This record gives sequence, structure tokens and C-alpha cells, in this order.
Amino acid sequence: MNYFESSHRQRWIFTSPQLLDIRKALRAKSIATIAKVREDARGAESGPPDKPSGNKLKPIRLEEESRLCKYYQGKMQQVCKALTFPDKVAAAALLFFKRFYLTFSSLDHDPKNIMLTCIYLACKIEEAYIGADQFCSLVRQDSQSVLRNELNVLHGLMFDLITHPPLRALDGFFQDLLVWKANAANADEALHRLDAAGMSKARGAAQAALDALMLTDAPLLYSPSLVALAALRAGFRKIEVPSGKYLEHVTSAQQTAAAEQADVGAPLEHEQVMAQLGELDKLGQEGAAPVDEAEVRKIDRKLKACHNLLLDPESDIYKQKAAAAQQQLKEDRDSKDW
Repeated sequence: MNYFESSHRQRWIFTSPQLLDIRKALRAKSIATIAKVREDARGAESGPPDKPSGNKLKPIRLEEESRLCKYYQGKMQQVCKALTFPDKVAAAALLFFKRFYLTFSSLDHDPKNIMLTCIYLACKIEEAYIGADQFCSLVRQDSQSVLRNELNVLHGLMFDLITHPPLRALDGFFQDLLVWKANAANADEALHRLDAAGMSKARGAAQAALDALMLTDAPLLYSPSLVALAALRAGFRKIEVPSGKYLEHVTSAQQTAAAEQADVGAPLEHEQVMAQLGELDKLGQEGAAPVDEAEVRKIDRKLKACHNLLLDPESDIYKQKAAAAQQQLKEDRDSKDW
């Protein structure tokens, strides 16, 4: 299925205001649930062992959630590289992670736990399967934690596992560029003279730019091809080789394709493409900026002190409710046997 007909485009592309509204609503819902759990615990005659105190709620702020998620997405990239997983696994895992946190807040599910499940799930979907026990032994984590979160992640993704990562588009652009620069009469001179070693440097720099963009909202705001084009331009800019003529070629080719196919939507004009590439450049700078680990540790401590215990498998409240549900299920089965 092509991108224009995919659920990726229909369900998972937003505007910046839409993303902000979604995240605010999820956070508000989680805070309301946390407050109710605390109130119920205080009202109980004998609260659970991990009964929260009556102190005022101090949940992490929305911008702190964003920094925490960015940090763990960076960790996901590091894990995938360390385990030599195919690049497509990291790309899919990051998209799964981003989508999950448009269904749940980090106040509901700790990103540290969700990130490994997203990688494990991406391995299965991208045909790079690795057993849960083997995977978890490599990352030194409990396999039960990864498997326990698998259904939560699938629920968060609405069981939609179709992804169109910018990585594929970036590969396609570089293949097209090789053909174009060999035949185009109007190619930028420096680009036309670029040898294989220079192209390799540009590809590496473009991949680094794409890695930075994948740590931002770029894949939720723009089409994969536009994100890839921004990475390509950044890669050539890094080695100080102009790519303007090729960008014009891409825009023209997309307009021609749109004229021939009614189902791909109206193409962007060249000026619109350049404006959006400028916005993506800003996101790339944001993604490339490091996250302070000391700050992340502080945010993580705040999250552990104020999160949704109903969805925390380690909490006594969760365990008690799970046990009650199992007991009810057993009683229902016994009654049916009679």
C-alpha cells in the first residue's frame, strides 16, 4: 500500500496544535485518574501498602514529558545500533513509540518500560525476529516486563502496525539522485562532480540528520518523503555541496506524478516545499540538541512519585485489582460448570 492510501497518512499525521491538544487532554485525563485513586485510597478503611500520601499532586509538566520521551527515543536508537538491528527496526520502533504516546500519557506508562517493547515489536513486524528471552538478556531486562507491555503497546497503536518510515524515502532519493546527476544538464556543478566517496559522506550526514529528526515530532507532522528530503538537504549542506537543483527536480517530478494519478493528492509548490524544509531544519536542530541526563533523572523521580498506579504492574493497587479480576473470572467459570 502506498503512503497516500495508508493508515499512516490517515491516522498518524497531525498539525502542531492538534498534537498539543491531544497531549494536554491525555495528561489531564491521567491526572484526574491519579487524583481519584489517591482519594479512594485515603477513603478506604485500610489502604494498600503503597497507599499514596495526601500531599498535593505534583505530576511532571508537559514539556518534561516531552524531554523524557526524547531521551528514551535516543536510547532506542542506541540499543538498535548496539544490537546491530536493521535500520528499519529502529525506524518502526520510534514510530510505534510516538504513536503510543498519542493514546496514553507517560503518567500512565513509563517510557523506560515501553521503549523496549516497541523495539521487540518492531523486530517482529520488520522480519528481524528475536525471542523475548534472548532480546532481554542482551539488554539486561526482565522478559516478562517486555511481554506484559506488548498488549498495552498494541492497544496504544490501535493495532495499526503499518508504517512508512522516512528511511525508505531517503534511500530512494539517493538512488534517484545518482541517476539524475549522471544525466541532468543543469545539475549543480559541485554535486555533478561529487565522487562515490563524497556521496557516501553525504549519505552518512543525511542519516545523522534523519536520526535527529526522528527524535522530534517531524514524522507526526510531515510526510515521510518530506522528512527524508530535509535530511538529504541537511546532509549535502554538511559537506558544503549545494542540492538546490535536485530539490527542484524532485518537486517537478512530484507534480508530474500528481497530474498522472488522481489519488496522490495535490502536490506542494516548490516554494511551499522549501518553506516546510525550513521548518524541518528547525526541528532537526531541536532533535540534535542533547538531553541533560541529570535533568532526566529528576523528571524520572517525579514520574515515579506521581503516576497512574492502576496501570503500574508493580503497584499493590494494580496487583489487588488483577487478583480480584482473576477471582471473579474463576467464579464465573465455576458457576457455568454447574
